[in-house]
Amino acid sequence: MIIFAVNFYVKYMESNKQAKANKGIVILLVIVIMALGAAMVIMFSKLNDQKKESAAIQDFLETQRVILENDLTELQGEFGALQTDNDSLMNLASEQQERITRLLAIQADNAYRIREYQRELETLRGVLRSYIVQVDSLNQSNIALRTERAELSRDLAAERTQTAILTEDRDRLTSTVQIAQVLTASSITITGLNNRDRETPRVRNVVKLQTCFIVRENQVARAGERMVYLVLVGPNNRVLTNSSNATFQTQDGAEIVYTDRRAIDYNNMDVEVCIFTDNNNRLTEGAYEVRLYCDGYMIGTQTFILR
Repeated sequence: MIIFAVNFYVKYMESNKQAKANKGIVILLVIVIMALGAAMVIMFSKLNDQKKESAAIQDFLETQRVILENDLTELQGEFGALQTDNDSLMNLASEQQERITRLLAIQADNAYRIREYQRELETLRGVLRSYIVQVDSLNQSNIALRTERAELSRDLAAERTQTAILTEDRDRLTSTVQIAQVLTASSITITGLNNRDRETPRVRNVVKLQTCFIVRENQVARAGERMVYLVLVGPNNRVLTNSSNATFQTQDGAEIVYTDRRAIDYNNMDVEVCIFTDNNNRLTEGAYEVRLYCDGYMIGTQTFILR
């Protein structure tokens, strides 16, 4: 542009001999042109600076966007790492993860979007802190409950053990008391009697058998009426039954056919008892056994021989 101005000046001087008169105008024109050139240089310089500043701002925004995305991704992982048995709280954490996923899908490429990211990030951090407090509280409560349940289980086990011991002691004591209450019979004698109620050793002359014994004193046993059963076992190991084949029950639940029975009035003192058994042509020579029962227990036994 300056060269153009010089060429113009030369041509002007050659074509116009009044150079001196117009010299001031030319100088002024040159000054104006030079001023315009300087202004354009300054303008280009400013435009270049603005481009650099804009690029720097864009780089800064991009850096902020990356940082925010990383923070959101990390926060999403922290929501996912929450561990609790509370389904409601876990559902809320999943909702926050989905919210972060939607935020990450947004292209934050300007300052406004970046500020939105930052506000959402702070809100989500606050939500996470709240959830962590709740999870910690729930976990502490669960630990306390588990500890309490374990203590209750131990106490229950100890109580069951104690109950079992007490039950065993009670059963043992009950058994001991029951055994102590069992009556006993002693001085058992069996005599064959003829038709004159006189003792006879010959089986062919025996009309009935007389079984006598003493029910012994027992201060622990229950007083009152008792039934004593006589079971006569013959040489063939069979019981001489009563006329109706009636039975009685032992303490272990067995049903036994008896030969004869007799009720006695027991007042915890010795009681002399005799039971008579008719022959009815049932007796033969051989060895016999008499078994006496009361309250379901065998209280005495004796053997004898008929000839």
